Amino acid sequence: MRKRLHVIWLVVFLLSNWIISIAHTAELKIEKTLTQADGLASNIVLTIFEDDHGAMWFGTTDGLTRYDGESFQTFTIQDGLVDDTVSVIFQDQQGMLWFGTGSSSLPGRGVSRYNQHEFQNFTTAEGLASNTVKDILEDGAGRLWFATGSPDGVSRYDGENFDTLTIDGPMGTFTLPEWWSVVEAIAQDTAGNLWFGSQAGISYYNVKTSRFRYFAVHKEGFTPFVEMGDMLSARVTDLQFDTKQNLWITQDMAAPDDSGVRRYDGKELISFPRSEELPMSGVKNILLDSKGNLWFSSVGVSVYDGNTFQHFNTLDGLPNKRVWSVFEDSRGKLWFATDAGAAVGVYLPSQNADN
Repeated sequence: MRKRLHVIWLVVFLLSNWIISIAHTAELKIEKTLTQADGLASNIVLTIFEDDHGAMWFGTTDGLTRYDGESFQTFTIQDGLVDDTVSVIFQDQQGMLWFGTGSSSLPGRGVSRYNQHEFQNFTTAEGLASNTVKDILEDGAGRLWFATGSPDGVSRYDGENFDTLTIDGPMGTFTLPEWWSVVEAIAQDTAGNLWFGSQAGISYYNVKTSRFRYFAVHKEGFTPFVEMGDMLSARVTDLQFDTKQNLWITQDMAAPDDSGVRRYDGKELISFPRSEELPMSGVKNILLDSKGNLWFSSVGVSVYDGNTFQHFNTLDGLPNKRVWSVFEDSRGKLWFATDAGAAVGVYLPSQNADN
């Protein structure tokens, strides 16, 4: 009898620990995937956005699709869109939607603005630095900034006119190589200053003094421009401040043992090596969700909950291993732009008390 009770206790102990370990594991539950068969312009979805009316927008390689929860409407060049390859969607303070065009392999043809009725297109003919737009940001003064991913610099739009900032040397003393002006990402800190991620590194722009500060991204950390040495390319793809105002940086085509993810706390740059939880060797996009989690898009997605990373892929319900970007809608649902449609689901974080 005593032996039997011992065996029962052992089974209960092991089962309870198994249940606890399962409960402590975060999950991604994909609820559905929208494809071209449902009404998307293409299965290759590059970006997803929700406007202030609650409609979802999908930028694809073959047009722009709007989904109101019931019906789909697609816009292409024939409807006034400047280009069919839409990789950036942004809504300004006035409620205007902006669509940046182009991709990593295809040049864009400009940017389109939509007022819910018609498109107005802007290209280099109107003053845009380049027709390929990689990122859009609106500053506190209501000016729009466009990262064009070209040596022609960053464009700034005040509602009437464009002007272009080409990143020159510190205080105008030196002339920087042109790849400092190949900007692909823009972020704004709590003081309103702008951070630009370029092919060469990070440029910090003080909006009050209109002066730049420069950092090259080395394995050893951020290096001021004057110590840049022979740094050739950082290939920064995205920038995102977290809830503690750490700056997260992603790079494309990192070294084989390097994930391409970095974090800068204002003093030190921390690099995250490749691992089972962060198996990328280059990341395209970062999302900060409403719970403070960070999502990194590449081959699958990895989420950082403030303590640890966890990776999700097709085994977790994603329709394709290639994830271009992640978006969180107003209901807290997560949308994943992939090469096989747009997947939507929920993230169930770990129940670990330490998180």
